[in-house]
Amino acid sequence: MEKVIVITGGNAGLGLETARILAQDKNITLILGCRDQVKAQKAVAELKTQSDNPNIRSLELDLASFASIKLFAMEVAAVTKTIDVLACNAGMQIAHGTQTTAEGFEKTFGINYLGHFLLTKLLMPLINKDSGRITLVSSGTHFRPAIWQGKIFGIPPGDYVGWKELSSPGSLQKYPEKSRGYARYSTSKLCVLFFGYELDRRLKEKRIKIKVNLYDPGLMPGTDLARESSAIEKWAWRNIMPVLRIFDGVFSVKTSAKNFAKLLNDPTINVSGQYFEGPKHKKSSDDSYDQTKWKDLWNGGEQLIKQQFDI
Repeated sequence: MEKVIVITGGNAGLGLETARILAQDKNITLILGCRDQVKAQKAVAELKTQSDNPNIRSLELDLASFASIKLFAMEVAAVTKTIDVLACNAGMQIAHGTQTTAEGFEKTFGINYLGHFLLTKLLMPLINKDSGRITLVSSGTHFRPAIWQGKIFGIPPGDYVGWKELSSPGSLQKYPEKSRGYARYSTSKLCVLFFGYELDRRLKEKRIKIKVNLYDPGLMPGTDLARESSAIEKWAWRNIMPVLRIFDGVFSVKTSAKNFAKLLNDPTINVSGQYFEGPKHKKSSDDSYDQTKWKDLWNGGEQLIKQQFDI
C-alpha cells in the first residue's frame, strides 16, 4: 500500500536518519521540507542511491517565514492529493542573543511551534482522514531537566507565560542572558505539546480518525540543534555528550530515528494523543495537560497567523 510521508527538516540529523529508514520501503513516497536546498538535494540524491527508491523529493521550506510555509503547502498539494503522515520534526535552539522570524516573532517559538501550527493547518485538508498520522517532535526539556542538563547547559524547564510574551523578541527577560535561549527552547517544546494535545482533542471531538502523537527523541549527541552555540558549547556537545549516553533520555541519532520511524509508520501503533519518549509512551509534565493553556495557545496561534484553524 502506497504512503506519502512529509518530514520537515529532512536533510540532516534526526529527519535525515528517519528518512533513510523509511526510504527502504519503495511503497513510501517521501517529501522533505528543507530550508537549505543545496544540502537537501545532496541528501535526496544520497537517499535515492542508498535505497533505490526514486520517490523522494525535497521542497523548500523555511519555517521562519509564513510566505515560505504557504508556498511549500501549495507545492505539496501540486504533487500529491493525500498525505498519510506529517512529521513536524524541524527545530532549532538559539543559545545566545535573540533572532526573529520574517514576521518579527521570536525565532525559537516561531519555528518550533508557530511555523508548524500554520503548516499543519494548511496541509490538514490533504491528510488522510481515516488513517493519517501527525507526529510532532517535542523534548524532555519541557520537564524539569535532569541535573546534568542544568549544570552543563543551563537548561531550565518550559515556562508558559502566554503566547503574547513568547512570540515577542523580548520574551522571558526574567531569565539571565546565559540561560534565556535555553528557556525559550524548552518552553517552545512545551508549546508543541499544548498544540498536539489540543489538535488531538479537536479531531476526536469531530470523530476524525487522524492520530496525533508527540515524540521526545531524547538528547542526541552529534546533532547541530544549537547552531548558535559558542565554540566551547559546541565542543561540549561533540565531546562530552557521547559520554552521557549512560543516562536515561540520551540516545544516538540512529536509535532515535529508528524509534521515530516506527512511530510514523508502524501499523501496530494505534494510540493517539500520547507522548512518547523513545519507543515507549509515558506521561508528559503535569503542566502539559492544562487544557486552559492548550486553548489559550491555540487561540493565540490563530491570531498570530491571522487565520482560523478549523478542523
